[in-house]
Amino acid sequence: MAGIGASNVLLTMAHRRDLMSAWLEFGMHLISGGRVSMRTRELLILRVGLRTSCAYEWGNHVPGALSAGVTAGEIAALADGIGSWPAAEAAVLNLVDDLCTDNCASEETWKALTEEYTEGEIIELVMLIGFYRMNAGFLNTLGVQVEPGRPGLGQGMAYEAPVRTAGSYVAEALTESKADGTWQLKFYHPAATQELRLEAVSEEGALSGSITNEAAGVTVPVSEGALRGNRVTFTTVMTKPFPATITWDGTIDGDFVSGTVNIKGVGSFPFDGTRAGQK
Repeated sequence: MAGIGASNVLLTMAHRRDLMSAWLEFGMHLISGGRVSMRTRELLILRVGLRTSCAYEWGNHVPGALSAGVTAGEIAALADGIGSWPAAEAAVLNLVDDLCTDNCASEETWKALTEEYTEGEIIELVMLIGFYRMNAGFLNTLGVQVEPGRPGLGQGMAYEAPVRTAGSYVAEALTESKADGTWQLKFYHPAATQELRLEAVSEEGALSGSITNEAAGVTVPVSEGALRGNRVTFTTVMTKPFPATITWDGTIDGDFVSGTVNIKGVGSFPFDGTRAGQK
């Protein structure tokens, strides 16, 4: 896992692999199986990081918040304790404050929550806060260090997704493009750009092949692949270092491709690539 820049929390947890497996399973369920929106979840985690003075939690979730649609201005407002939030988000932020103060929601906060969320969603919100408060105690006590390049507690970070030309929107051309070959792909996440290799074969509108992350030593097959005109779509399913379903939607322009990667429960990011042997 160190080969893909594994976070310091995982390297620390590896000293108790049994606990790490259980911790990852619960954490990934909250991320990929939750009913609460990604934006709400990331705002909640940032607030927990602030209330628990957990620099690691804050630094690792600012990129997640940006990818979930939270703006740099909103992150600054959250850190400064200012700003006006929609009623649903204000209720969640107040719930974090209440639980970090005396482990119970106030009557006012509970009333606001029941006006905006279902009972199941409220249970999930309380679980999320509890999970990240637990993590904060673990991270602070064991002195887990923030990775280089991540913002310090209460700080933001600059991130602008690359401007796409062919793939800034997805449109199908009448003439079918060729997708066959080896493609060097990059997708752009606020925390780090990921580099991958796609081996693609197309036949009668169907696309097959595989994607390799050489740094991680992981190769996964392409499924549900399709080529319609110049539009290419497919799905890849990761099983390690953690489960993730990834959908790709791009536009081919000769030996170039660009579009959007969506990672379930994590967010959407731009990607682009070049067919091997082209510049």
